[in-house]
Amino acid sequence: MVTEADFAAATRLRLPTRYAFQNRDGVFDASCIGRASAVYPATVVAHRSRGPNFKRLKATTEDGAVYAIDLMVNGFDFTDLDPAGVLRGTDGEVIDGILEVSDARFREVEDSLAEGNRLRAEAHASWRGGINYVSELVAVEGHAARPGLRAPQIGALHAIAAHWSLSKDPAIIVMPTGTGKTEVMLAITVESRGDRILVIVPTDALRQQTADKFREYGLLRKLGIVTDVLNPVVGVLTGKPTAAQFDALRSCNIVVTTMASISRGDENEQKAFAALFSEVFFDEAHHAQATTWNRFSSYCAHARMLLFTATPFREDGKALNGKIIYNYPLQLAQENEFFKPIQFLQVFEPDSSVADLRIAEKAVERLRADLASGLDHMLLARANTIGQAKDLFDNIYSAEFPDLNPVLVHSYTKGREQVLRNIRSGEHRIVICVDMFGEGFDLPQLKVAALHSVHKSLGITLQFIGRFARAADNVGDASFVANTAEDGVPEALESLYQEDADWNNLLSDLSYDAIDPQARLSELVENLQPLEEVATELEISTLTMNPKLSTEVFRVTDFDHTGYANAFRPSQVIYQPIFSQQDKMLVFIVNQEDKVDWTDSRDIVIDTWDLFIAFYDEEEGLLFINSSRKYFAWKLARSLSTDPQPVRDEEVFRAFSNLRRMTLHSVGLTGLSRNVRYQMFAGLDVGDAIDPVLQQDKMKSNVMGVGYEDGKRVSIGCSRKGKIWSLQTDSLAGWRDWCRDLGVKLSNENIEPNDFLKHTLVPELRKGGVLPDEHAMMIDWPDQLFESASFKITVVHGENKYSFHECQLDLVEWTPAGNEFTFKLKAGSEVETVFKMTLVPEGEAQGLFYSIVWVEGPDVSIEAFNKTDLAVDFFTTNPPLVRLADGSQLSGEILLKPREELAEVYDQELIAPLAWGDTLQNQESRWKDGALRPRSIQQKFIEHLERGPSAFIIDDDDAGESADIVAIEDREQTITVTLWHCKYSSGAAPGNRVKDLYEVCGQACWRRPETEPVLQVVPK
Repeated sequence: MVTEADFAAATRLRLPTRYAFQNRDGVFDASCIGRASAVYPATVVAHRSRGPNFKRLKATTEDGAVYAIDLMVNGFDFTDLDPAGVLRGTDGEVIDGILEVSDARFREVEDSLAEGNRLRAEAHASWRGGINYVSELVAVEGHAARPGLRAPQIGALHAIAAHWSLSKDPAIIVMPTGTGKTEVMLAITVESRGDRILVIVPTDALRQQTADKFREYGLLRKLGIVTDVLNPVVGVLTGKPTAAQFDALRSCNIVVTTMASISRGDENEQKAFAALFSEVFFDEAHHAQATTWNRFSSYCAHARMLLFTATPFREDGKALNGKIIYNYPLQLAQENEFFKPIQFLQVFEPDSSVADLRIAEKAVERLRADLASGLDHMLLARANTIGQAKDLFDNIYSAEFPDLNPVLVHSYTKGREQVLRNIRSGEHRIVICVDMFGEGFDLPQLKVAALHSVHKSLGITLQFIGRFARAADNVGDASFVANTAEDGVPEALESLYQEDADWNNLLSDLSYDAIDPQARLSELVENLQPLEEVATELEISTLTMNPKLSTEVFRVTDFDHTGYANAFRPSQVIYQPIFSQQDKMLVFIVNQEDKVDWTDSRDIVIDTWDLFIAFYDEEEGLLFINSSRKYFAWKLARSLSTDPQPVRDEEVFRAFSNLRRMTLHSVGLTGLSRNVRYQMFAGLDVGDAIDPVLQQDKMKSNVMGVGYEDGKRVSIGCSRKGKIWSLQTDSLAGWRDWCRDLGVKLSNENIEPNDFLKHTLVPELRKGGVLPDEHAMMIDWPDQLFESASFKITVVHGENKYSFHECQLDLVEWTPAGNEFTFKLKAGSEVETVFKMTLVPEGEAQGLFYSIVWVEGPDVSIEAFNKTDLAVDFFTTNPPLVRLADGSQLSGEILLKPREELAEVYDQELIAPLAWGDTLQNQESRWKDGALRPRSIQQKFIEHLERGPSAFIIDDDDAGESADIVAIEDREQTITVTLWHCKYSSGAAPGNRVKDLYEVCGQACWRRPETEPVLQVVPK
C-alpha cells in the first residue's frame, strides 16, 4: 500500500483511459474512449486515511480538477470533494515522480445503450469528411520529412476504392508484415463510412490489440490522415454471439472478434450476427480457408469483404476466397527500407547434444555487439515445444547468460500479460518462447532470433522473419542464427538454411514464388464467366478445384467452346459451365449414374461427378483436355474443334525434355520377344536399369519419373497412347500453366523423344545354346522382384526363414562362350545351395531356351509374389540376372546388349598399389569360426585405413553386406563415406588373374546395374 513518503514524492499522476461509454456483460464489451490515458502534473495528499498506509487519496491537477483515488475500498463517498472523477485501483506506486495506480479505472462510467447509440451516430457522422491521402516523404536537402501514409498503404487504399466502385466481391490485399496493413483497415473504415464493421482476427491477443487501435484510430491522427473525427464505439466479442448481445452490438461502429468465438454459435445465430454488418475485414486472412471461416463468410455475402494478409496461401494448397486486388511485393518493401536488412549467421554443428548451446552462444554474441553499439535490441530464442523451451531456459540461457535476464513465455505462463508488459518495458533482453506470442505481437526491439527449431511452413517463416525485419527508431538490422547441419528442413525452405545464404535476396524470391500462383489464380477466376445457355447451377467454387496435373493433347486448327455439350448424352447432366475468353479455357462438371461392375442389375448405381477442363493454346495450336472420366478426352476434343489430331506415340516423350537429375520410377516396354512381350521396371530408382541396362528393340509404352526443372522438383509421366501426367494436383491456373509449358516442349521438333533413354540395350534371343563371350561380373536377383518398393522375399530351409537382406547370390563358375554356368544361393551363414543354368539350342528347346537344375546343397524354397516355390522352380520362372563386363546382362535366354560401346579404359590414377607384406592373400575375411585372422586381407587393409584420416572404420563383412569395410571421414565441409570391397586370390600365389578382378568389380556394384567409382562424397 502507498505510504505518505510515496505520495509526497509524487509530482504527476497517470490518469487511466476514461470511457465516455462502456457496456460489459462478460462476453461482449462495447466502449467509446472519451479521453486517452495520459500523465498530468498534480499534487497528491491523503484524504480521510489513518495509519501508515493510505487507502484514499486526493489529487489536484494544474487546471484545478480534483480526482479522488480509492484503493481497495468499495463505494466510499467522495461527494465532499466534488471530484472530476473517482479512480479505483488495487495499489499505488510512485515511479520517477509519477503516481501509478495499479489496475486503475474510473469508478463511474456511462453504460446506457442509448448513450452508446448516440456516440456511435456522432462518430459515424464525423467520418463524412473522409481521410487525407497524405503520403510519407523522407527528409531531403532543404526539406524536412513529412509524416504520412507509406506507399503500400496509399496503394492499397486506392485499390480498395477502385474495387468497391465496381464490385462487392471479396477482395484480397497482400502487404508484407511491417508495411502497415492495420492502418489501412483503420483508414478504409473512415473512408468507407460503413454502417457497422466486423473485424475478424485469428487470436485472442490480436483481438484486444486490434480493438485498442480502432478505439483511437491507431497512428492516423498523429500522421494527419484523420482530423476532426470522433472516437468510435468499439465492441469486443469474446464468446458466442447470441440475441442477448445484439442490442449492444447495434450500438457499435466496429466489432472485433475471432472466428473461434463466432463458431460457437449455431447456424441461425451466426447468420443473424452476420446480418448486422455492412463490411467484414479478415485480418491475417491466410487462416480464412478453415471450414468455420468459409461457412461464416458465406453468411456475409451481403457485405463488402476485405481479406488482409502478408501470405495469401495456405500450406494445404487451398486458395483464399477472393480476388487479389493489391499485392505489394516483399522486394519493394526491402528496397524502400520498410524492412531492415537481414543477416543470417550460421552455426554448423552436427552434434545435436551441443547444437543448442552453439546457437545460443552465436546469438548472444550478436546481441551484446548490438547493445554495445547503442541499439535497443532483444533476442528471441524459438523452440518447437514447451518442453524444449523449458530446457533452453533452464540449462542454457539462464545458466550461461543471467545478466541478460532471460524469461520464458508460453501459452501456460502464469501472469502472461504482466510478463509481456515487462518484456515491452525492456526488463528482459532474452525471451524464450514457442509461438512468438501469437500472430500480431509487435515488438520492434526483437532483432536477434535464435532458431533452435526452424519453422516448417513457408508462410509462417515469412511472417516470423517480417516481425524481426520491420523498421523502427533506434533499432538496427535483424540477425537470424540457425544450425545448418539440422535435418528436416522442408524443401521449400532449404535455400534459406544453406551455407552463406543471402536472406535479403532469397526471401523476396520465396515470397514471389509463393504469392504469384495465387495472383494468377485470382486473375483466372475473375476471367471465368458462366455460360448462359445452361441454366443448371452448382455452387462449387473454382478456387477449390484442384485437378490432377494430367492431360491428353490434340493438334487443332480451330476451337469453339460452345460445342462442348455435343459430347454428352442427355442423361449426363452438365453443371456450372464457365469459360474465359482471355485464357481460352473451359471448365464444367458432369453428373451421371454409372453401373457397378459386380452386377448387371440396374437397381444399384453410382452417382458420379466428373470435372472437365479444356485449354486452347492458340500460339502452339494445341488443345489440352483434363477429364476425371477415362476415355472421354477424344470425344470432347471432337466437339470443340473440327479435326483434332491426338499427340501420341514418340511425341509425348518430349515431355521429359529439360529434366535434370532424373530418377525414373517406372518404365513399361513392349516388344516382339516371345517371352518378354511386356516388361515393367518399377522401384524407387530404375534410372540405372534403363540407362545402359534395358532394351533397344523394345518400344516405350509408359514412363514415369521425377527430376528437377529450373531448380524445382517435378514429376512427369507419359503413355504412348497420349496421356501425360504428374503426381501433383494444382489449381485451375496451375494446371493451365503446366499445360502451357508442356506445349512448348511438344511443339519443339528439335527435341529428340528418345534422348532420356538413348543408352538402352538391344535384346538378343540366345537360340544357339551358347553363353556370351564375355567375363561375368556378378549375378543378381531377377529384376521383377524390385517392381514394388515394398517387395518381400524369404528363403525357407526347414523351420528356418531368411529375409532378403540375409541372402545373396554368388557366381560359382562361368566360362565365356560356354553353354552353362553355376551359381550359389547363400542364406545366413549355414545354407549354401548350388544351381546350374544351361542354355538349350533351338532344336532341343521345349518352350524355354534354358533350363535350371539343382546341383548340390540343401533343398530350399523361396517365398515371393505371395506364394512359395522350390528354389529351382522359382529360378526357372524368374531367372537370375548376370551382369557382364561389356555392360550387357543375361536374363534367362535373353541377352540385353548396350547400343553404345562402354568405355574400356579405366583411369589408372585411381589405382593405388599397396605393400601387402606377409599377408596371406588367399585369406579374405578378418574373422572365421569366431577367431581373428591377423594376416588376412581384410585385417591388413583395416590396419592400412587406420593410418589414414578415417574417423570410423566398420567391419561389415557378412551376407547382404554393403561392403566388406566401410570407412567414414569427417572433413570440414563434407562427410566422406568409402565402401571397400576385398577379394582373395583364387590361386595359391598372387597373379594377374582377370577373373579375380571381375569378381571384385562385381562386388563393388552389388545390386547396382553398372560399375562406378565406389567413393561418394555426401554433403553435410
